[in-house]
Order: sequence, then C-alpha cells, then structure tokens
Amino acid sequence: MLLILAGVALATLTGQGNIIGNAENAVGKYNNSVATEQQFLNEIEKYFQNYLEGGNEDNPPTPPEPTGPVDENGLATENVTIKPDPNSDVQIVIPTGFAPAILATGTTQSGPGEDGKVARIMPYEQWNSITVEDINQGIVIVDHAITYDNGQTSGTVPDFNEFVWVSIPDEDKFNRVEWEGPYYNGNVTSGIHPLSDKSEENKFWEDTTETEYVNMKDSVINNKGFYIGRYEASQGIGNIAQSKRNIEPWSKLNVTTAKTACINNKINDNMHLIYGIEWDSTLNWLIDKAKISTSTLGQIKTVKLEDIQADSCSWGIYLNSTGGAATGDIEYLKANNIYNLAGNYFEITQENYSIDTLVSIRGGNLNCSGNYAPAAERYCHNSYSEYVSFRMSFYV
Repeated sequence: MLLILAGVALATLTGQGNIIGNAENAVGKYNNSVATEQQFLNEIEKYFQNYLEGGNEDNPPTPPEPTGPVDENGLATENVTIKPDPNSDVQIVIPTGFAPAILATGTTQSGPGEDGKVARIMPYEQWNSITVEDINQGIVIVDHAITYDNGQTSGTVPDFNEFVWVSIPDEDKFNRVEWEGPYYNGNVTSGIHPLSDKSEENKFWEDTTETEYVNMKDSVINNKGFYIGRYEASQGIGNIAQSKRNIEPWSKLNVTTAKTACINNKINDNMHLIYGIEWDSTLNWLIDKAKISTSTLGQIKTVKLEDIQADSCSWGIYLNSTGGAATGDIEYLKANNIYNLAGNYFEITQENYSIDTLVSIRGGNLNCSGNYAPAAERYCHNSYSEYVSFRMSFYV
C-alpha cells in the first residue's frame, strides 16, 4: 500500500502535467514576460532619448506604432472630443489632421515671457490628460509632424500651421459685443462703432452667404468652441493664408483677397476669414482667464475688461510699447497662447461696418496708442493699408 502511494506521489510530481513541471513552466513564462516587458521599456527609453537628441542620419528616431484614432505622425484621423470633467461643459475637439502641441515650456501652456514655440506634438496617450485649466488657458494644435524650414534644424519658420482652441462652454458667451470706448487719456470718446439694433441685424451680417454663417454658429454652440489662428496671417506659396511663426504678416490687401486666401488653405474645409462674432467672443474668453504682461515688463496679471476695451498697451505692439511686426516675435505680447490680438497690425474681419458693406478692422495698430485703439476697437476698412492684415479661424 505504501509503495502504491509513493508511486502515485512521484507520478503527480514528475509526470505529464505534474506540479513541479507546471510550477517551473509558470516561472519560466513569468521570467520571459518580465524580459519582454523590460525590452519594450528599453526600446521606449531608447526612442525618447534618441528623439530628445534629435537623431541623425545613421540613427534616426523610430516612431512608435500609432495607437488610437491617429496616423503614423500622431495626427487625428477623426474628430476627437476631450471633456476632462463630466460635470463641466468645457471641452476641446481635436480635428482630423491635427494634434495638440507641447510647447517649449514642456507643457501645453506658455505665459508672458515664456518660450511659446512648439516643441513636439502630444502623444495620443496623453490627450486625455488635458485638463479644464489647460483648455481655459489655450491649447495649441498643429496640422502635421513638427519640422522647421523643411526639416532644417537651424530653421526658424515652421512647416506647420498653429491654431488655438477658444472654449465657448456657454452659448450665451458667443455673441457680438458693443464695447465701451475707445479711451483717450482716460476718457471715453465717441469713436467706437456701435452694433446695429436687432431690426437692422441682417444688414450687418458678417458674410454674404447666410448658410455659412449659420453653420459656423451652430458648430460653435454644439462643439463648445472654435479655432483661431495663433498668429496674424502670413502669405504662403500660391497666395495661401497660413498661421505660422516668425513671418511678416500679410498686408496691403482687401477683404475679398483675405477671404479667398483663407479658403485656399485646404487643411480644413471650414477655414475662413475671422468673423466679428469670433473676434468678440475670443476677447470675452480671455477675461479672467488669460495671463498678460503689465505695464512693468516682467510682471504679469490676469486679463480684465479694461485691458480689452480701455488700454491694451501692456500686451500689444503700439506706439507706446516696444517690438517688431513679425508673428510671435515677442513672448510678452500674447494671451492664452494667441499673439498680437492687440496692436501690431489691424485685422480685417467679415463684420460689416455699415450698410455700405465696408468691413470692420479690429485689434489696434502699431501706429496708434494702446489707449486709443485697444483690442476691442472697430475701425472702418475701405482701402489697402501697409499695416492692415487678417487672421484665419475655423470650426469643427
């Protein structure tokens, strides 16, 4: 009986399907799994190290396999909605062909005086780490993989366009605004152009095609926002408008040319010359959210109403401020990652200035003082001007 029991025990421990063998097999599989995982982590570390070092011809960075609704460059293959807080209406829609950007600061944000240059695109795995605060302070997106001057590492002009999401969680915040001012030496003057009353509203519609305007408004309300050019538009090959860094703004043009140039940029079907309602809603969005420079360089504050409609000198290029005219060349002159909404060049909009269809130009000018032509000001544009440019925007 003892011999029989001993034989059964040996067979159980050493035979086919035995306990010892199974245990050894499990340990082996575990070790293999650990080795595979470590190899994978080593490859990731090697890739990022190589990426940070820029790679070279003999050892170029090897991109990881794409995951999620993105292509091999990490750009969205479909519209992706990110809503960080289910209890909030604040959200962002990453449109097809774009990706959120990581800036030179290492985050999605760059405040006054900080380097706002795009460093790389955000990996898809990190998109859901975008917070409500990030959205409220401006998320930059780019339209293809990040290179400068056709891949020249010494280049300064990007080969990609940059836009900023303007968050409109409340549809009541998407409207045209009759701002007070402009102010001159602290006193309100009569120079600001009033909005038409409700009975005259159609005479001041911002585009000749009612359908396009309605589609834009519906999209902004449904998607809780829209995209605005990060920079004043510059002239691309073939008279295509672009939103790129470190280029002189495109000037000396009329509203028809500006509208056509925006439409010709095919990176999005809904690209257009900015509407007055988008301009006003962007300014409203900045209030109590955006950080700007104060009159003392190096100090910052939160945007207040007076910085929009009274005096925009601290965050714009005016006669009584400093700076040049190239897009994005002064880091202190931005708000929520958007450059030159105040000062630099006036910007043509699709908002009619009068029933005579003369259009409104916005944002002030480097030939004016910041307290006479603040960011909210409306002027009439009826001729070509050296210091009048424009800005693109699009809806999803």
